[in-house]
Formats: sequence, C-alpha cells, structure tokens
Amino acid sequence: MDAIMSDMILPIRQVRLNLGEPCRAIEVSHDQDDPFLEPHRHEYWELVWCKEDKGTQSIDFVEYENRTNRLFTIAPGQVHLSEFMGNNVRLLVFVPGFVETNKRSTQLVESVFATHSNRPPYIDCSEEGIPYLEPLFNMIREECERGEKECDWGLVESLINCFLRYLLRYAKASSEKGEQRDTRVGQLVELIDLHYKEEKKCQFYASKLALTSKRLNEIVKAERGKTVTQLIHDRIMLEANRDLVFSVKTIKTIALELGFEDPAYFSRFYRKQMSESPAEFRLRCVDSTTL
Repeated sequence: MDAIMSDMILPIRQVRLNLGEPCRAIEVSHDQDDPFLEPHRHEYWELVWCKEDKGTQSIDFVEYENRTNRLFTIAPGQVHLSEFMGNNVRLLVFVPGFVETNKRSTQLVESVFATHSNRPPYIDCSEEGIPYLEPLFNMIREECERGEKECDWGLVESLINCFLRYLLRYAKASSEKGEQRDTRVGQLVELIDLHYKEEKKCQFYASKLALTSKRLNEIVKAERGKTVTQLIHDRIMLEANRDLVFSVKTIKTIALELGFEDPAYFSRFYRKQMSESPAEFRLRCVDSTTL
C-alpha cells in the first residue's frame, strides 16, 4: 500500500525566497501565477492580508474564512493552501532571521505569529490601523521591487518592524479562547516542538520546567483544556499528517522519523487519534478536491 500511495502522491513544494531576496510584498490578482499562491510548506514567515470577505486559508489542515482586514500569520514549517485565495489579498513574506536581529524584534515576531500560544493563526486589524498599514506595505513593496542590488534591505527590515508593531497596536481583541496567561505553557510548547520525536512522557517536560508532572498538568489543563500528553500527541499527529499529505515518505519512514520503533504501533496510535489508518487518511486527502 505504501508503494502504491507513493506513486499516487506528488509532494507539495517547499517554497523558498530567492537567494539574496529576504523579503517579498505581493499584490495578489485572481489570474496571477505565483508559487506563493499554490499549496506549499513554509520555510519563511508570511502575512496574508485579506481586503474582502471572500476566500479561505487552510493552515495545518484547519480552514479559516477570509475577513476584511484579517491578517493570517503563518510560521515556518506550517502547511498553507487555499482553494480560493480571494481576489483582493496582499502577501508579506520574509525569511527567518531577517527581522529577528535582536531580542526585542524576535519577541515582536513571536508575538505577531503567536508561535507559543493557542491563539488562532490570524489577527483582525481595526479600521483605525489601516491608514498606518497601507503606506507601510506600499513602501515595503516598492523598495523590494527595486531588485536585489538596489534594494535597501535594512530599510525594508525597519519598515517590517513598523508594520508589525502597528498591527499589534490596532489588533482587535479576540473573542476566541486562547490568550496565554502562564508563560510556562509557552515554554512547554517550545520544549515539545524540540523534543516530541524522542520524548513522549510528561515527566521529561515537567523536570525541564522544575515542576512535578501533576502540577504541570494542572497548569496546562487550566490554560489549554488538555493534558501534557495530549499536547505531545497533538504535535506528533500534526507532523504525521503533514508528512502523509505533503511528502512521498512511506508510512514506515514517517513512523521511524517520529520516534516509533514499531510502525505497526504507530498505525495503532494513529488510528486511535484519528479513527482511521494513516493510509486511509492519505488516500482521503489525495481524493479531496481541496488538496
């Protein structure tokens, strides 16, 4: 079955910015042919700025509606596709490390992209913020269009910093649960990202945070409504699904890379989480009109 599926699936491309081009600002039109508009796995930061209530964005297998002045925040490693991007959308993409040149700017990027929180992957900007964001985006786009040799990338970096700060200043308060209150939850999520393939027990993460397993579970349950083990399983499943849909790896290879010595055990684990086998999920996604 693995061999058959490998022949059927074409991997979704990993899109990179060109060498020497750390940033792009794009005005999207419905007939535009651009790799950033195709299903892809990110190797960069991206803001998708919707200017009307048309279209959708699918980020890590969850679909969200476009809303006027909603800016989707997509981080490196995430899977992004859109059956209909919308006719009035702007994209701002930049490579990791371009803006994060010091602790303050690194924290700014982490705040906007909610890398360690449970916030939905978008920010709704109030109308009061648009007169600030519009000219900043245009200046970024115009400077980037000067080309690699003439563009002042230091100026672009400063403009992006301004854009992100104004975006946070004029972000509407989210009505959805997910605002992080305990910094240890963010630290836990970061630790899980680093170690989930080899460390799948709560005790490991509790010791890293100088807490008992019981206390860490209490904190996480209050913040996320889940146990530490459930967060670890969620991260494993996210990576498994990314690989099943957007790579030609065999299920055995995926299992081994995720730290499962026995591929059969991985399949049982997967079925328990998804109520279907990895092969069934892969086949369903191949047949999906969305993918």
